Amino acid sequence: MKAKNSRCLILNADYSPISVVNWKRALIWSFNDKSDNISVEIIDFYKDDYICGVNNKKFPIPAVARTTKFFKMHNYPVNFSRKNIFIRDNYTCQYCGKKPDFRDLTYDHIIPKSYWKNNHQGSPTNWTNIVTCCSSCNNKKGNKTPSQAHMVLKNLPIVPFKSSKYLPLTHMLFKIGMSIPKEWTIYIPESYTNA
Repeated sequence: MKAKNSRCLILNADYSPISVVNWKRALIWSFNDKSDNISVEIIDFYKDDYICGVNNKKFPIPAVARTTKFFKMHNYPVNFSRKNIFIRDNYTCQYCGKKPDFRDLTYDHIIPKSYWKNNHQGSPTNWTNIVTCCSSCNNKKGNKTPSQAHMVLKNLPIVPFKSSKYLPLTHMLFKIGMSIPKEWTIYIPESYTNA
């Protein structure tokens, strides 16, 4: 079995992509009763790969599966996390506009923690005070406000709501880039890979 074929694309009951799981998990879910929380039907297999069973019998590997019931995925608040900050800001530094390698991204407190205590309530680490930042802009800004550092934000930070952009699938597609299996392509709208 090829390593790239170890993943199975999971579609919602309406055929919209929602996640990626290991093919073994998808196979187990396909055996679940439809009344279970997670039950899927396998709708496509990898064409150029298989696993060997007893007596060299070849078994197809699940490539795409569809849930048997619809899961509502949108219009809920998004969990606050470093990954979701990067997604909200399209992996782009909000000061210089550059899109560095994912591993080189950091985040910045617009109003530094040291200034926050005296002027604001709650935690300074929140959706509207954190933005994606490249390392060089983060170093340049340091412990200053944007105006003190003579830096301007490209976009004001907002509290996002769930959409296809925040699905684990979208983040994974961004990371794997061009190695998306051909069996998935008819199920993945272009907006998911450009989110």
